[in-house]
Amino acid sequence: MVSIKHQVIPTWTIGKGIMKRSCLRVLVKKHNGEPGIECNTAPLKNLCRYVVYFLTFLTMCITLWTLVLGSTEMVTVTFSSNQDNVKALYKCTYENPDGSVDLVFNIPKGGKDLLRLNEIHLNQSKANSNNQTTAANNSTQQVVLADEKNVIRSSYPLSLDSPYLINTLHICPVGKQVDYIIIVHSATPFFDRRRVIRETFGGKRLFSNLVYRIIFLLGRTLDPLTTKKIQEEAIYYKDIVQGPFRDSYHNLTHKGVLGFRWISEHCPQAKLILKIDDDVFINPFKMVREILPKFQNVSRHIACHLRRSGTSLIVRGKGKWKVHEDEFKGYKYYPFDHCQGYVVFITSDLIRPMLNAARLNPFFWIDDVYLFGILPATVGGATFTDLRPNLTLKFDTGKSCFEQQGVRCKYLAVSQWKSGESGKLWYSLLSNLTDTEKRELHMFGKS
Repeated sequence: MVSIKHQVIPTWTIGKGIMKRSCLRVLVKKHNGEPGIECNTAPLKNLCRYVVYFLTFLTMCITLWTLVLGSTEMVTVTFSSNQDNVKALYKCTYENPDGSVDLVFNIPKGGKDLLRLNEIHLNQSKANSNNQTTAANNSTQQVVLADEKNVIRSSYPLSLDSPYLINTLHICPVGKQVDYIIIVHSATPFFDRRRVIRETFGGKRLFSNLVYRIIFLLGRTLDPLTTKKIQEEAIYYKDIVQGPFRDSYHNLTHKGVLGFRWISEHCPQAKLILKIDDDVFINPFKMVREILPKFQNVSRHIACHLRRSGTSLIVRGKGKWKVHEDEFKGYKYYPFDHCQGYVVFITSDLIRPMLNAARLNPFFWIDDVYLFGILPATVGGATFTDLRPNLTLKFDTGKSCFEQQGVRCKYLAVSQWKSGESGKLWYSLLSNLTDTEKRELHMFGKS
């Protein structure tokens, strides 16, 4: 008996001068019992089949990758706050009503780290929506209260996208024009100031022929009692809007951007916006008689206590208004017009562009310079009017004028009013109004 061993023997043949591997030869036992060699091509065919499978799979992967990402473009995004670069994929574009365009990018890798490194506020609106409580809801108004949360310090105004802590919805009537809206920057503990404004020039039924609204902008407070009282105030008066930033002097820029955002989202139909501080008393009769008519047919207009370009000193070193050496480096004066922000009139067509400009300009803590200087300068084409002759920061001067001349007093606004004195200012104005003037102004329903 002959023992047969299976053995693979690669053989080569010569064809037309080229060496070819023809097959794999295998040692086998023949039918007659004699050993022999046969050519077996199965292993070679299997190898070829696997190669074809691999190439087909690779082609499909490349095709799929092309289909998915073929419409996107990888770009490099640079963050000016610390010059970090990140690769991003262009996704889509949204056109805004004012003609501006929002670009959406996807960061495939390292996005969370980038947000952390740049101290960008993480929008937790989804988690927040589960904790929101509807405090009051009727056919016209709704007040939404949200849980307070820790807020990451932002290189840009964090009120651009972060959720409201309190948002009063439907203050402005849907589909109906609003002649003017007053935006009051108020501090959390000043309940009495807000009450006085509501009872005087901010009263809802002062002029029967005009549609006007008022809201109070607040930051957050760590005092639980004050927080509860603010929530109750919002439910009762339905005129409170609160942002997630700490209510402090150095966060007034966040508060101002919050106001621009709220108007853009909830009251875009307002023709004129009046921004004031809660220590300002407004002569509403002079405003209705003189200011509103001047703003009827103007666009991109701002009226305020104006600081012209090159006249307002940038304070360095120490002091209340100090500016870091890295900000406005090389400048001694602010290189653009801006307002002292205690009284500012703005036409509505500037609100959305200025809000968009806040996405381009890093946070600057002096709100008057940022809100009414940097942002309008970025937008471009804004016209400034100086109201300084009609404003006074001296309470006693304004009080004397109101007492002697009533509504004919030249002052549109008096700042730094003393506690308990605003009622006297209001009485001085009302007591000097004739019945004819009341009818002309459509006051208290008279016409």
